[in-house]
Amino acid sequence: MAEPRLGILSSKIENMQQVDENSPHFGFGVSDSNNQGRMQSPNGRGRNIQYQGTGDYSSENVDTNFHMDMDNPQSSGSENMTPDIIGSPEIQIHSEGMPMSSVSQGSVHSPSNEHVVQPIIQVTGVNDDTQVYTGGEDSPSNASPCMICNDRGSGYHYSVFSCEGCKGFFKRSVQKNLVYTCKNEGSCVINKFTRNNCQYCRFVKCTQMGMKREAVREDRSPGGKHRNKKPRLDEIRAMVSSDGEVLFVPGTQESKPTESFEDPIMEGLINARPDLIPRVDGNICLQSMGINQLMQYGYAELKYIIDWAKKVPGFTELRLEDQMALLKSSFMELNVLRLSYRSMETGSCIKFAEGLKVPIELAQKMGWGKELVAATVEFSARLKELSIDKVEFCILNGIVLTYPDAQNLMDKQKVILLQTQILDRLRKYHSHKFPGNVRRYGKMLLRLPFLRTVSAKAAERFLSLTLDGTLQLNELVLEMIN
Repeated sequence: MAEPRLGILSSKIENMQQVDENSPHFGFGVSDSNNQGRMQSPNGRGRNIQYQGTGDYSSENVDTNFHMDMDNPQSSGSENMTPDIIGSPEIQIHSEGMPMSSVSQGSVHSPSNEHVVQPIIQVTGVNDDTQVYTGGEDSPSNASPCMICNDRGSGYHYSVFSCEGCKGFFKRSVQKNLVYTCKNEGSCVINKFTRNNCQYCRFVKCTQMGMKREAVREDRSPGGKHRNKKPRLDEIRAMVSSDGEVLFVPGTQESKPTESFEDPIMEGLINARPDLIPRVDGNICLQSMGINQLMQYGYAELKYIIDWAKKVPGFTELRLEDQMALLKSSFMELNVLRLSYRSMETGSCIKFAEGLKVPIELAQKMGWGKELVAATVEFSARLKELSIDKVEFCILNGIVLTYPDAQNLMDKQKVILLQTQILDRLRKYHSHKFPGNVRRYGKMLLRLPFLRTVSAKAAERFLSLTLDGTLQLNELVLEMIN
């Protein structure tokens, strides 16, 4: 029997420690022993896309003469990942329908037309809460539709015969304690075509049909052992009042606003450069782009996020399993945070990459959907309302990365300590930079629960598009958000 694989993510994390940071090329590669390293798309065809990363970053106006501590985010297990994605000098991102351009320093590229990522959707993690049928003549999936949306059912999930999409939606809603609203006073019709239009009515129908909250396992580690999860986001929310007043700061010492001294952790957070984004060279016809082409920039963003996380002070001191868990758990929130931050000044556009600003109406038509676009724009407006600066953005990325409610953490206390240190640095930065604005710290933390809501909408949207065949997600991204 072959030894179990640590997975794409773990292999890439390990390899990145051995790769020179100035290596000119990177990308995402997927190997397949049965196809000699080549993954074929369903139609056997594939084209390639290249992006050029931008290393432009200036901290000349950044004041680092203050002190703070840091912490990490959330994620889930990674046993199913294929080795070889987080750290090879050459990583390839592939998509259909986009031309290849020349490779330059810091670019994400696809070297030939031979390599195409094959979208893979697998039902994994089956336990006593889920019964999956394989689709034989007598299987319920052929006879019974999903009781929620009338799509093809796959088995009994949380006591109700339902499809994979509704099962995943209900599970994420319960695990993350998400609260939805309905613009139509709870009167929306839910079917397989409209189920993504209103999450409130979809969740209500899940419960009306009999899905049980108690059947959702909030955390399941290998071997069936459960761990008590401490809702860190709720703790952060409890630290401030609704108007941003700080009620208490755990584990910190008071410091005078004028206090200043060198802080290597703060410098590390800033120098990690979470603001780096993919760059588009040449002209792009936005009208001809679809969701699959647009998502290629999300794949490139993932590479930037992984590179950045390796530079966050304290992150590589965590166990490899915990690094993987935190990256998987925080990936979508980090993606939304970065997308919203760089879209603050773009007006009615979303900035997916340097040189790629997509009008919100067009983003909706491309497949993002009205609800997800509206939520992203709203979160961007909330950041702009605070006039968040680059230092605060760097710290917020560290806070999101280090949520200790990630599943399957091996050393949760170490992650909590890391995040507490980062939170302390945000507080001290505000005391140093904004001594007259005592509510700024609290108001900034109050943005984080909404960030989680938006990221959950994004994950739900992309999974739904994948299940109905509209979106062909990269295998690694699919596993990270599923």
